[in-house]
Amino acid sequence: MRPNARALSVYLVGIFMGALDTNVLAPVFPLIMRHFQVGLGAAAWTITVYTVAYIASTVLSGAWGDRLGHKRVFLWGILAFMLASLLAALSPNFGIFMVARAIQGAGAGAVYPNAQAEGIKAFPAERRGMALGIFGAVFGMASVLGPTLGGLLGQYLGWQSVFLINVPIALIVLGMASRAPASDVEERSMPDWIGGVSFSLMLTFGLLVLAASGLSRVVFLVAGLAALGLFLWRERRASVPFLDPSPLSQGSGVSMMVGAALIGLDMSAAVFVPTLVQRTLHFSVLASGLALLPAAFSGAILSGVGGVMVDRVGPRKILVVGLLAGAVGGLLLAWPPLTLVRFLVAMVFFGIGTAFTMGAPLNRMALGLYRENQAGEALSVAAVFRGIGMSSGPIILTAAEAARGFSGMFGAVMIASLVGVGAFLMVPDVKPKKTTPAVSET
Repeated sequence: MRPNARALSVYLVGIFMGALDTNVLAPVFPLIMRHFQVGLGAAAWTITVYTVAYIASTVLSGAWGDRLGHKRVFLWGILAFMLASLLAALSPNFGIFMVARAIQGAGAGAVYPNAQAEGIKAFPAERRGMALGIFGAVFGMASVLGPTLGGLLGQYLGWQSVFLINVPIALIVLGMASRAPASDVEERSMPDWIGGVSFSLMLTFGLLVLAASGLSRVVFLVAGLAALGLFLWRERRASVPFLDPSPLSQGSGVSMMVGAALIGLDMSAAVFVPTLVQRTLHFSVLASGLALLPAAFSGAILSGVGGVMVDRVGPRKILVVGLLAGAVGGLLLAWPPLTLVRFLVAMVFFGIGTAFTMGAPLNRMALGLYRENQAGEALSVAAVFRGIGMSSGPIILTAAEAARGFSGMFGAVMIASLVGVGAFLMVPDVKPKKTTPAVSET
């Protein structure tokens, strides 16, 4: 069976749009702050709002795709993302901009799991790892192009252009959609939306607890515990819980989600690399913006390799290698004094770590815990816990930096990676599927 390239291209372009949007935003962040006259604390919530909406939407949209058709829900996500991007660029005030970011996050949450769940169907079962590796390579390509494109657009066309560029890309995806066949539809009840709202509130208040201090922290803690109580109650009472409890009630499922969150924490450390090299290696602002290119290039090149290796040896070995590479990268950056050669080597190790954890290996492991007809839910849950790590990572890592400097920050990355190795060693591996050679009849 040969992959359906025409169908796959629709989902790859959609994934590229969402991944590109994440990476082009960083260079224009100061411009957005100045335009709306807000401080860094308020502006940071544009990331938090996006992430929380993305996480809630990911689980619900993945389940909707399993029931209503992945292609349909994917296109809904593309349309929502396009309209929200237009609203963000035209926002008259910061409040409207925040609403636009929330809608963007919800749209991205519908795009990612459904694109991957439907895209892997273009491949035979024994090549699903390769399919997921291709999606990982698209992420890597966006991470290479995003910062440079964002800087160019922001400097010459203004910060609004990084949102407006999503409009023509989305229109291309919608126009290409006729190439993709209709998705299979299965009649099943939908997950509990009240559980989804309470889960989102629990995550939001949990992040606020980490960021706040004094009485505010106590208030957010109480609110978070109340949301947790509501979520657990709905999980027990709902006919279809927000999160399918069967894989998560087992030790292997819990270990996998812990590992996914630690992968997300490791990924969040990338945002601090430009500051590290500015302070320790005295890079200029422009040079520090290019400092992640060795990691981005090595990650993009090796993502496809990781997918192929998953098909051959299973995802657990690849995840362990990736996390060990992340631990080496953290050690090299944490070991003072930092030199240029050691920094470049560390970036290559981080690229290996990203390629061998973020895409095909983690998603293939998640698929192994669920039934065949729950692909959207499996990929959504993996994305949720990875997103939790990415959301909480900056808060945890900046606390480590405040205590021990950058050595403490990247030492924490090393420790998180090693703990992640232990977590994935407790998850049963997914055995590679063997192809049966055709036997000619005589």
